Amino acid sequence: MKNLYQVLYGVAGLMLLIVLLGGSLTKPVFNNFSTRTMETAGIRKSSIDSLDGRIDDMLYTVKKVQLQIEKIKNIFSSDQIDESKFQRTKSEVFAKNIYNPVNELLIAFYRIGYFFISVIVLLSAVIFQLIYRAGDLRRRVEKLETSLAVK
Repeated sequence: MKNLYQVLYGVAGLMLLIVLLGGSLTKPVFNNFSTRTMETAGIRKSSIDSLDGRIDDMLYTVKKVQLQIEKIKNIFSSDQIDESKFQRTKSEVFAKNIYNPVNELLIAFYRIGYFFISVIVLLSAVIFQLIYRAGDLRRRVEKLETSLAVK
């Protein structure tokens, strides 16, 4: 019984440490949990990346058309067109605005859940320690009573 509550204290402390360091040190663990959860729900990172790639293709096509319009406007002028504004960029619209916030939200839910589980394990350890201490005290009192009754 003594070993049980000591193990429970250790597990509760470890889980609490994991939860408190979940934003920096153990983030990959929680990120893995949330990614699996989203994949189970049907939201796959590859699908989001594919959708973002198609949006980037459409935006690049629009930029190419804008570049051609600018070239036509400047056909009779000596102004140079800044073509760096019309380069292909990776915007990641869905990944930045939907996937990543949902991922962070799931990470927060997992951290909160692990916090409550660690508190429950800690309270269970306290209960087992109190049960052990009460039984140990009862045994010592009985032993003392028997030793006093013999004399």
